[in-house]
Amino acid sequence: MHAHTMYLVGLISQATFALTLGILAWSDRRTRGTAWLAMACAIQFLYSAARATNQGQVTPRSEIFSACVLIYLVYSVFVGMRWFVQQRGPSSRRELFSFLGAMAVIALLGTFNATLAVSLSRCITLAMCVRVVWMLWKPSVAALRIPARISAVILCLTMGLIIFNSFARLPMEAPIVTGSEGGLTVTVRLITIGLLAMLSFSFVGLFVGETNRRLHEETRTDSLTGLRNRRAMEEMAVRAVSHAQQNRAPLALLMLDLDRFKDLNDTFGHALGDRALRSVGVVLMSETDSREVTGRMGGEEFAVLLPGFTVEQAAEVAERLRGRVADLRLHETEFSATLTVSIGVSEMRSGEKAWTDMLCRADDALYRAKRAGRNRVELAGNDESTPREPNGRTWRSKWSLPKASL
Repeated sequence: MHAHTMYLVGLISQATFALTLGILAWSDRRTRGTAWLAMACAIQFLYSAARATNQGQVTPRSEIFSACVLIYLVYSVFVGMRWFVQQRGPSSRRELFSFLGAMAVIALLGTFNATLAVSLSRCITLAMCVRVVWMLWKPSVAALRIPARISAVILCLTMGLIIFNSFARLPMEAPIVTGSEGGLTVTVRLITIGLLAMLSFSFVGLFVGETNRRLHEETRTDSLTGLRNRRAMEEMAVRAVSHAQQNRAPLALLMLDLDRFKDLNDTFGHALGDRALRSVGVVLMSETDSREVTGRMGGEEFAVLLPGFTVEQAAEVAERLRGRVADLRLHETEFSATLTVSIGVSEMRSGEKAWTDMLCRADDALYRAKRAGRNRVELAGNDESTPREPNGRTWRSKWSLPKASL
């Protein structure tokens, strides 16, 4: 392949991916990692275009510049990838200063010994690539595991190319003057173009995977409280029941309902009602851990699924939640509103295959707590449940009301 034709193909591919990622970053600014990856592609394109304008002349100064650009590219890729697979950007200013310091050391060293500076830059690049590959191979976002591991494989191939260049003593960028390239240099150049294209494709794949993941989360998240919605709760409950059956582990469920929520809306308005629901959502999220699934089932009704909890342990969680909600104070102008919640607790029984049975018992216990005076926790038993007053004493209700009157 003619040298200029080969280089032109590389420039066009780099420009295309830089433009594509730039448009994606501009259209969806929530995916911050795309902007870093677009910046890396843009810098690579501008640098390659500058070399083409300079007729590809390789000098010690250009080698040092290539080394610094390579470190910057790997750092940009590292930060961009971390936004995707770990949902966080630069961890600290120390990390940024370390990166800038490495570039400064290489530039300073290059004024005395260009070969040593280039070798040091390649070592730093390899170390950063190893860190990126390890991060991509074990992403904290499970939905991005496939595109992240594909990117890790491509980066491993890139590291292999850098090592090969080091042993073969090839320049960071192959010369592009017609007729000056040997067969080995042409082959390395073709491999470099291919790796850059595949890496850019993997960037786009990460963006698509993250977009799908976020859309999946949004369709299963209640927009007002940030908790899981009913659809997501049902899906997770089915998996929790299956896991509990296979491992013969306990599984408990809390059903919560705000007391006299309609009166709150009628008295203070729906704006305060929304604030009340959000406040309860914050309490539920702060009082539960990763083992527990919390969701809004609809209206002012919430559910908490507790894998590994017996009904007695779940009752302790319920009592803690009831107390936290009772301590809430919502201020509206000169008025202050308080909230209480009634909670029904049930657990999965031996032989049950559907979570709806457990749900119905928790719902019945919830209505018993409502009939018994509200602001209390009631356990769903085999026969008659025993409600708990806020002070911890137990008693039995001797009367009942139809659900329609609640």
